[in-house]
Formats: sequence, structure tokens, C-alpha cells
Amino acid sequence: MTKEIAQYINTLLADRERLLDERKDDGKDYELNFVLKQETEWELGIIYQSQKAMDYIIEGIFIGEDA
Repeated sequence: MTKEIAQYINTLLADRERLLDERKDDGKDYELNFVLKQETEWELGIIYQSQKAMDYIIEGIFIGEDA
């Protein structure tokens, strides 16, 4: 995986996270059901883990370029 691909994946994850945060924080939508809220929280958790993994990969790529 190249640095550019890892950074692109990180960007996609950040965009999805922003959209989910907007959905989660929409207090005016009282019809947002419990299951949807749970799914949103679960997906945000997966995104967080994925972003950390991408950061680790990007760091490894940078270290590899220095060698």
C-alpha cells in the first residue's frame, strides 16, 4: 500500500465519520430509532479503529522511506 492510498482511505473514513456525527447529533429527529443510533455508534467505533490502523500504516510507510 502506498502512502497516497493510505491517506486517501483516511480521508474517506473522516468524511464518513463527519456524516455519522451529523446524524448522531441531530437532536430534532425524534423518529431516529434506537437501532439506528446503535448502528451509528458501532460504525463510528469501527471508523476510529480503522483510522488508527491507517495512521500506523502511514507512519510505517514514512519510516520505510527514510531507510
